Amino acid sequence: MKIDTEAIAHSLNQSFTLDGIIVKVSVKNDCLKIALESVAVTKKDQLLPVIMREIANFKLTSIKTVKIYGKQIKTFDPNWYHNFDLQPENNYECSQSEFKEALKNCSKTANSAYNRSIRYAKKIEIVITQLNSDLKAVSHEILKIKGSEQFQFKETLKQIQLDIKNISEDSLEDLVIFLDKKRKHLKDFTVALFGRTKAGKSTLRETLTRGNGSTIGKGSQRTTRDVKEYFWQGLRLLDTPGIEAYQGNDDTNKANDIIDQSDIVLFLTSDDSVQPGEFQAMAQLQQINKYFAVILNVKHDISNNLEDLQMFIDIPEMVFDEDRLSQHKHHIQSHIQEYLHLDNVDIVPIHAQSGFLSTQAEYQEYSSQLWQLSKIEELYSLIAYQIYTNGQDLRLSTFADSLEYFIKSIDQKLAAAKSQLSVQLNFLEQKQREIEKIFAEIEKEGDRKIKDKCDSLYDLIENQIGSFVDQYSDMDINGRQREWKKIVNEKNIEETMKSCIEAIFSDLGEKLKEFEQEYEYDLKNIQIDMAMNFSNITKDDTGKLIKRVGVGIGAVGAALFVAANWWNPGG
Repeated sequence: MKIDTEAIAHSLNQSFTLDGIIVKVSVKNDCLKIALESVAVTKKDQLLPVIMREIANFKLTSIKTVKIYGKQIKTFDPNWYHNFDLQPENNYECSQSEFKEALKNCSKTANSAYNRSIRYAKKIEIVITQLNSDLKAVSHEILKIKGSEQFQFKETLKQIQLDIKNISEDSLEDLVIFLDKKRKHLKDFTVALFGRTKAGKSTLRETLTRGNGSTIGKGSQRTTRDVKEYFWQGLRLLDTPGIEAYQGNDDTNKANDIIDQSDIVLFLTSDDSVQPGEFQAMAQLQQINKYFAVILNVKHDISNNLEDLQMFIDIPEMVFDEDRLSQHKHHIQSHIQEYLHLDNVDIVPIHAQSGFLSTQAEYQEYSSQLWQLSKIEELYSLIAYQIYTNGQDLRLSTFADSLEYFIKSIDQKLAAAKSQLSVQLNFLEQKQREIEKIFAEIEKEGDRKIKDKCDSLYDLIENQIGSFVDQYSDMDINGRQREWKKIVNEKNIEETMKSCIEAIFSDLGEKLKEFEQEYEYDLKNIQIDMAMNFSNITKDDTGKLIKRVGVGIGAVGAALFVAANWWNPGG
């Protein structure tokens, strides 16, 4: 595969824009050469992690060695140079001093990230306070609308304000708790170890802590609360219970808290039984947004007799059979991709038992050989590589994840409240259109009935006008008025018209009663739907259950709709 040296040079030049460094890249056979030229003398320790991180992003499978040197412009001899092997598993050996310096820089990043997170949390608190103040002001304006007191708007809006205040403050409290846990370990680079029971976690822990082996084989007796903390080579390690022990929200939340505190997550499995279920169980936890690697413990017992031990020392290939382990790695990659949706995960085979035996007095004669063959140093080398190249980013991400989960939590909860309010608004707007239609139909029908009644009454009176004029033409005006009034009264015009109007209002009442019944039915259904909608929202990214926001409106009597001038659901 042809290496795009221009793309690599461009990427590195972008990284060093502010440092005034010019990067030149070339390839010879399977070696990638990188020259860093600048006016001032460059610092090797500051540049190497950046270069190695960028190179790793290009996934240069055909490159075996990377040679880097820094020099001043217009000079021939480099000020410094550095070589490292580029292997698929990123197995990089850095010096102890380089590793300590990387851990120190990680600690500085953690302090800075913590302080920024606290400032951000305070800003969010101000925004939430302002949001509740705005809601209170809007509620006040809504409740000023004539007739709104007939609804349960007042209590509903108060409840909405209280719910939003509570869910926001709960999430903010969670964030502060998460940050406070991390504050206690700002100096510690934290690695979490997960895996199923009997995969060898106890053996590995006893090895790293130089224990006496008292806990080996007793994994099934551990409780879900039993998280072990210990330190190894400057790292803080959190050893968790077997992955199958996480049952229920409480256990899951505890596991999520461990992931949240960690900068690197390791998963231990064994070659005697790689099961998809163990990775599926891991997938039940929150999304792993940090470096994740798998430790494949080869469980070949060498403690039975000296012959087995000696054979392992003489022929380690018998235990670390590449073909067999390659198949295991393939299955692991498939399970991780299916359940955790992670690609290209590093898998490190170790022999935890030989590592443990190397620490025991009775195996002192073979200690050095057993430790080397355990390949635990390769695991350490992998972690060291990640810390040296990406450590500061990993520490920053640990704090950024908490903020991201917090923001998503607030966003989800407010979106849920907004969605339910929108459902209510659509419901009220629909009912507004229905009630307007009823009044429009009644008005139209009423006008027709009144006109018909007026026409029929007018016809009755009109037929008597001719005979009235003939009969009372000689009578004075006052007399004619008295006689005409008698004729009109005989027709019961006022009572007839009053009866007509009462019939119209009676018809209106019946329609409003029918409307109210439909309204009550629809209201109950909408409240059920809203409850169902909330039940579908189970967890946010932090693994916390979303609190339900009770949003509902009360029934409305038919009489209220007669005075419908106050109807204004759009508010």
